[in-house]
Amino acid sequence: MIIDSHAHVGMFNSWPLVQGAPDDLVAMLRAEGVDYALISSAQALCYDCHAGNAEALEAATRHKELLPLLCVNPRRRQEAMDELGDMRERGFVGVKLHPTSHEYSLVSDDAEAVLDHCERTEVTVLTHSAEDDPRCNPAAIAAVAERHPSLKLVVGHACLFSSREAVAMAERYPNVYLELSVNYEAAKLEDTVERLGSRRLLFGSDAPLHHPSVMLQRIRVIGLGTDDAENILCGNARRLYGLGHRAL
Repeated sequence: MIIDSHAHVGMFNSWPLVQGAPDDLVAMLRAEGVDYALISSAQALCYDCHAGNAEALEAATRHKELLPLLCVNPRRRQEAMDELGDMRERGFVGVKLHPTSHEYSLVSDDAEAVLDHCERTEVTVLTHSAEDDPRCNPAAIAAVAERHPSLKLVVGHACLFSSREAVAMAERYPNVYLELSVNYEAAKLEDTVERLGSRRLLFGSDAPLHHPSVMLQRIRVIGLGTDDAENILCGNARRLYGLGHRAL
């Protein structure tokens, strides 16, 4: 089984040529042998969280392969807390944060309210990250991990491209996990697996912005053992997002 831990539905304003329809995403995943994908909505990330979450939930209702993440903007605190209140009953399996798109810091008071709620209710959080954005760089993520030691925090893109600070930070905080999309630098993945082990890493593609075949091949060429490959490709996602009880 393969679970893509970072995918999207809908159209991004900055990527006008990308086809983000749920049917297209599912076809892309199936073609690469990916069984399930954790999705958030482009509309939620770019425009309207409430409408975007409804879009993600509808896509997941239509396609069993899609597992929805609730996207909230902490700057709209009351709306965010209202959305979080019954998220599980509605079918969401985790929370997605995007400090860059929504223009807030992970260490802000508004974000703190959301992160505290997720820690108390044992909801896994996937956050966008970028080494050059102080709102969600390794230092900001470390501050969150320090403040919320029981929070399961998945770092989207592992802070992007060539940063080694993300791995060093994750070594210090066992509640931090790295999602690997858009990490293609030679030898970096091998070093990351050696330093963190396979139970702290998750396969993700950022589809449809990036194609799942690229990251899958990047994982496959490093010659992982069966157990390590299973952890990264599906086992860790099942454990972190509580998917073991589902008929996946």
